[in-house]
Amino acid sequence: MGKLVSKLNLYNINLKSIISAVAILLLGLLAGSGIGLNIAPDGDITIETDYAIELSDEQVPTLVENAEGEIEELAAPTVESIDGKQAIDEEKLDFGRGEYHDISSPDAYKNAVLGKCIDLDGLYGAQCVDLFADFHYNYTGRWLSTNGTGAAYGLWDARDYNAGDDYVLITDATQLQPGDWVIFSGGQYGHVGMSLGYYNNGYVALLGENQGGSSCIGGGSSANIINMSLKTFRGAFRPKTYVKPDPAPEPEPQPEIPVSGCVQWHVEQGDTMSKIMLECENTVQYGEAMDAYAKTWYSLVIKPGQSVYDGWTSGTGYGLYYNDDIEHRVEE
Repeated sequence: MGKLVSKLNLYNINLKSIISAVAILLLGLLAGSGIGLNIAPDGDITIETDYAIELSDEQVPTLVENAEGEIEELAAPTVESIDGKQAIDEEKLDFGRGEYHDISSPDAYKNAVLGKCIDLDGLYGAQCVDLFADFHYNYTGRWLSTNGTGAAYGLWDARDYNAGDDYVLITDATQLQPGDWVIFSGGQYGHVGMSLGYYNNGYVALLGENQGGSSCIGGGSSANIINMSLKTFRGAFRPKTYVKPDPAPEPEPQPEIPVSGCVQWHVEQGDTMSKIMLECENTVQYGEAMDAYAKTWYSLVIKPGQSVYDGWTSGTGYGLYYNDDIEHRVEE
């Protein structure tokens, strides 16, 4: 699926050239896996990895959500784009080569696969699509389709088939959340990985294979975490078991009920709630506020336990009864 090639011309073996060669080698170790070191007759040193990876000039904080729902910052490289070297062969996918992994939450799946080499087709080693295929089979019991391309970007071309009734399709990168499987279109084959956080100024924390982990037998690299640019974002698959409920609507503000200095009131001819509110609270508020206030006054004699408000809505239209004693009850 492409390669990262760095060259250093060694015309003279001196301290400076050795330091430069070591620096490039260390960069390769940081950025990739499956590194091959080739020395040409003219002295050129070529470092090859299993994929082409473009590191960012500046580091962006890698923000992940932990098991408690808190946001943490990890130390991880910031990556602009990835293009793997090999594709996956859908016809040779074999879950017998895999194992069960906990998919109860994004954090649980991360802990289950981090540092592992998962290769479900027995070809090319641990490729990025292998990891999604592992999750997908554990989750749905079905295999993924790359729409005949064998490449990560093709997962989105077959999005309706892959999603079935199991995923919600996400087309807005700013709406990404932990557990989304994000598809990228960079290079010849693209890339795929699981989001471990939320959209972060054009980047997202990404769990994936063949993106800089340790080398795997047969090629590719183990599952690790990077901070991935979303500039080549195609779309994402959100497992329905990971869909977070919409936040509960904010309760409508209730009218403020005055705290009365009155505890009981003997109802005389012509008494009204507005008169009682004025004398007890030194204010008169009509509408919802008056209704709420009437609900705090209860009959003790004529209609024991009935509030003035309930009296208004009882069908008789009377809330205050002559010669009744009413009591003001305010819950603490």
